[in-house]
Amino acid sequence: MNDSEPPTPRRRSTTRRVGFVLGIALLCAAAVYLIADPSELRAFSDRIAHAPAWAIVLVLIGPLLNWVFVSQCLWALNRRHGEIARTEMLALVGSAWLLNHLPMRPGLVGRIGYHAKVNRIRVRDAVEASVWSLVHAIIANLIGLGLALLLSPEIGIARLALILSSPLAAMLLLSVLAETKSDQLGLMMRALMWRYADLLVWMLRYAAAFAMLGVQITPVQIALITAVSQAAQVIPITGGGLGFREWGVGLAATMSKGTAAIDMRTAVGADVINRIAETIIVIPLGLICTTIVTRRFKTAMDTRREEQASMGPVLPEGEAVRHAQEEHQGGHPGEQ
Repeated sequence: MNDSEPPTPRRRSTTRRVGFVLGIALLCAAAVYLIADPSELRAFSDRIAHAPAWAIVLVLIGPLLNWVFVSQCLWALNRRHGEIARTEMLALVGSAWLLNHLPMRPGLVGRIGYHAKVNRIRVRDAVEASVWSLVHAIIANLIGLGLALLLSPEIGIARLALILSSPLAAMLLLSVLAETKSDQLGLMMRALMWRYADLLVWMLRYAAAFAMLGVQITPVQIALITAVSQAAQVIPITGGGLGFREWGVGLAATMSKGTAAIDMRTAVGADVINRIAETIIVIPLGLICTTIVTRRFKTAMDTRREEQASMGPVLPEGEAVRHAQEEHQGGHPGEQ
């Protein structure tokens, strides 16, 4: 096979399986790295045991907020192409969230297939919506990082929250104004608003995870770590950035400048804390959502088959023409 030939489905499948194995290996390496030093592990465990309550709450509810906000972003983007309920998208994203941790990212493929079969949204339109979701994530990260670069490392929490959340109000206003001109444009702006809200939750989750380890990070560090984390999660060969995200966050944290230096073990540990929280949430939530999606898909297919059956058998084109002619002749016997 020439190098210029496009990769076959088998080669792509092999690449993704290898990537999945590599991601698992990197995740295991991160776990080994954290427990390799018994004294560091004891200190790590002690800090978590005495972590502030607000940080623990944010780490645990953060994944649920991400699920809601990403679902609403994708709902707005797909709503431009067909009818879909908000709760339906919540179930789809919850199911895909779990399934995307498997090789080949079956959650993404399954969601697009569901849109085509149930919502009658063309595959290319569903893919386009997913691409726009990625574009919105990039824009949101650029806005967040740009604002963080303008802020002082010593800024207060209340002022930091106000400044970082201010784009949400602007995006909401722009979406309302856009809807007066075009529903499509309004939905695009609302999708960006939800994506930015998702980014803010990720920033809160990382600030909380580091706080659980006794580390206070600056706005720039939060924004940079979050951007690297989100970039790792879109790597197509592994779901959720398994393994890649942990080490990416570690490198980003150690390379960034703040009021205090962050060592690699602490940074990797902070992301592992978030990974554990996600796992606690995604397994039961994903299983429930998958059950809901499966039932809804089966009901939709049964309804469609009943509709097709009530319309009678579909005849081949030539036979359908002859049948129509015979019906016409039989109804007017005196015209021959």
